Amino acid sequence: MQFSNKFLILSVLANVALIGAMFFIVQRLGGLTYMVHRLNNKDIAGIYEHRKGYFNMLPKEKGGIIFLGDSLTEYGQWTELTQNKQVLNRGIAGDTTPNLMRRLDHIVELAPAKIFLMIGVNDFLFFGRQDIMKNYQVLIERLSVELPNTQLYLQSLLPVNPTIRDMAFDNAEIRLLNKDIQTYAATKDLPFISLHNLLTDEAGNLDKQYTRDGIHLNGIAYNIWYKKIEQYLK
Repeated sequence: MQFSNKFLILSVLANVALIGAMFFIVQRLGGLTYMVHRLNNKDIAGIYEHRKGYFNMLPKEKGGIIFLGDSLTEYGQWTELTQNKQVLNRGIAGDTTPNLMRRLDHIVELAPAKIFLMIGVNDFLFFGRQDIMKNYQVLIERLSVELPNTQLYLQSLLPVNPTIRDMAFDNAEIRLLNKDIQTYAATKDLPFISLHNLLTDEAGNLDKQYTRDGIHLNGIAYNIWYKKIEQYLK
C-alpha cells in the first residue's frame, strides 16, 4: 500500500513536470494564442507572410532574373554576387512546393526572363518523396503555362549534414529526389543544374566547411553555387 502511494505521488509529480515543460515550450514559441494562429494558418509563420507581402509592395519591374526558393535561396546575396541589378531574390525561409504555388501570381506578374528554382527540402517535413515530386511537377507545369517566354532552370537540392543536427530526412532521399527532378527536366527539355555533389564531403554529407547548422550555407558555399550557374546568367 505504501509503495502504491509513493508510485502515485511520483506519477503525479511527473505529470505536473511534463505539463510545466509543455507550457514553457508553448510560451517560448509565442504563447497559446500564437500557436492557435499558426495552426489556423497551416503553420505558416508571420515572418513568411511579411516577406511575401513585402514582395507584393515592390515595383513590378519585368524581364529580370529571379532566384526562387526557400531559405537557401533567400540567404544568398544574389544581386551582389552576380553584379547584376536585374537579379531579384524571391526566396522565403521555410518555403515548400505547396506554399510556393500560393505565391506564384507575384512571380508571373514580373514576367522574368529567367528563373533559377530550388525547392523541396522543407517538403520532407510534411510529405514523402513521391508526393513532393507530384507537387514539383504541378509547380513546373504552372510556370511553363503562365510564363511561356521565361527560361526556367531547375537546380538540384543541396545536401545536409545529419552529424551536426538531427534531420527528419537524409541525403539518400535528397539524392533520389534530385534524380527524379533531373529525369523530369529531361522530359520537359529544361536545363537541370546539379549542385549537390559540389558541396559534399567523403561521406556524401554537406561538408562542414560550408555550414554551421548542417543545412544553411556560408559565403564560400554560395560562391561555389554562383560559379556553377554563372554561365547561365549571361
